[in-house]
Amino acid sequence: MGAVMQQFMDKFEEFKTLPGGESFTVEVTDVEATAAAREYVAENKAQIKQMMKQETGFELDVDKPSIAFRKDAVLLSLMAGVGFLKTKASITADVKWDGKPVVVVRSVEVPVVSVSPGELNAFVAEPLKQMTEAVEEYAEIRSFRIEDGVAVLETVRK
Repeated sequence: MGAVMQQFMDKFEEFKTLPGGESFTVEVTDVEATAAAREYVAENKAQIKQMMKQETGFELDVDKPSIAFRKDAVLLSLMAGVGFLKTKASITADVKWDGKPVVVVRSVEVPVVSVSPGELNAFVAEPLKQMTEAVEEYAEIRSFRIEDGVAVLETVRK
């Protein structure tokens, strides 16, 4: 696990030690999210390449992810391709609070390969559910929102 992901895990461990009823807010900047995404990609290149082949039929390298938080939206861009031939791909997702965080992929732009927003919504649903359940084991989620430059999760310790 990389240093940025370890910082997130340390925050979660700190949260787990709070007494019941205590409020806890986690703010993640898009700079921190980008650093975590880059660590994840570096540590999981083989699995990502295999997944890309399953999903697209092509063995694509993924590199340099970048995450930007904008009011109620997340923009993800990355470089994808084969060898040194890479092109920019991007995904835009709307983020809402409906008693739980809801992420809906609005657009996908991947040159050469066709990927529909619906496919990515299905792909994102399970990890989002798992993350939400991991937090809900210890807390009641009060809100989740995306503002310019930051994602904010507000909880109360169970």
